[in-house]
Amino acid sequence: MNRTHLVWFRNDLRLDDNPALAQACQDKEGRIVACFFVADEQWSNHDVGDNQKALILRAVKHLSHELSLINISLIIRHVPNFNKASQAINELCHQLNVTDLHFNVEYPINERHRDKEVVERLPDTVSCRRYVADSLLPPWEVKTQSDAPFKVFTPFSKASLALLDKHPIECFSRPEKRSNENIIEHESDEWPNTEPQVAMPDITEKSVSTQLEKFIKTSIANYKDQRDFPAIKGTSQLSPALAIGVISPRRCFVEASRHKGEGRSTWLNEIIWRDFYRSVMWHFPHVAKHQGFNKVDRQIRWNKDTSTFERWKQGETGVPIVDAAMRQLNETGWMHNRLRMIVASFLTKNLWVDWREGERYFANQLFDFDFASNNGGWQWSASVGTDAAPYFRVFNPASQGKRFDPDAEFIRKWIPELARYSAKEIHSFETNRFSKYPKAMVDLKDSRKQAIDAFKVAKEQAA
Repeated sequence: MNRTHLVWFRNDLRLDDNPALAQACQDKEGRIVACFFVADEQWSNHDVGDNQKALILRAVKHLSHELSLINISLIIRHVPNFNKASQAINELCHQLNVTDLHFNVEYPINERHRDKEVVERLPDTVSCRRYVADSLLPPWEVKTQSDAPFKVFTPFSKASLALLDKHPIECFSRPEKRSNENIIEHESDEWPNTEPQVAMPDITEKSVSTQLEKFIKTSIANYKDQRDFPAIKGTSQLSPALAIGVISPRRCFVEASRHKGEGRSTWLNEIIWRDFYRSVMWHFPHVAKHQGFNKVDRQIRWNKDTSTFERWKQGETGVPIVDAAMRQLNETGWMHNRLRMIVASFLTKNLWVDWREGERYFANQLFDFDFASNNGGWQWSASVGTDAAPYFRVFNPASQGKRFDPDAEFIRKWIPELARYSAKEIHSFETNRFSKYPKAMVDLKDSRKQAIDAFKVAKEQAA
């Protein structure tokens, strides 16, 4: 009897290097059917904003089209939250006489609970097959010599590279076209009407693949030297596609590895950072529950003034590099990575606002919102995460702006009020006054000292 394989797509909206799809298609005689669940309530519960919701739905449309070209039907169901997933999977398995369920593993705790319930409720007639597709390596395989999870990035990176050198990545190709008989008659649920707040990036697999190829050919050699300068297009801009799985981190790693030089190594290191935060979320699931990795987080008394947070959100703090970055985020749904560190440090260390507020706002605005990386980055900035650096590391936004936007080109682009001022005047904002731009809302030196003092007290209390 021929088998029926159901491929459950989640944050892996691609045909290339998709282990679940590729392995299902190994059965040349069986029927292959795919499904995707639109979980708008769950997305909202997880702070996913309209920008990324719209991006996901656009990618699902492209996925449906690409699957149809190889005669695989994609069934779309509205399953509002994770509690309904097991019921929906069971119904599909019953309707389609499914013998094998295939999906790629997700690492956050709610997703793991969902998948556990799905597997436990599957009828005995259905085999469940799970794969790793959202990281270079399974997090449970990258351990210390004493079989413990890593808590610091550098040794994690070294161990990952050693494993990758020993077992090189072999990406899965796009499946071959199946016979016309594989197509099934089906109806999909209506989709929610979600519109992005700003212009959406191109999210087709073909365009994203071309983007990767172009980056490797033209920019990766200079990546180490140019990646920190927001006025230069020195990064790959692939983060939205990686976040929702239109391209795999494995494909990025393999293609970039064919290039030589420091730029390549630096970019590959960023992909390993992505793996690291997934590993942290897998081994220490409390970080997925609005809790800091470090217990000092429980002792900090954050600034609750909502007007302070609002000014940061709107890019009206009076600190040019911070405001330019926030306006870029609000108007494009993306922010340069160096700027993410600057604005996060300013919010948590100078304004003393809870890092969870910033984490949530980024989630609401970003096309490339990635739960593990966003969470890890904000905890790093607030010194409550895995980072071993001392808590008195505080970015100085004045020196950061002068160093990484020396001509104030980026600042002028996003803050038109400052367009007529020289770079020297803009970078001297602490002593200068501008006619239509506010004075800095806090003294950088004083607020830094206050944050360090408060953190020292919290650390002593947590000991």
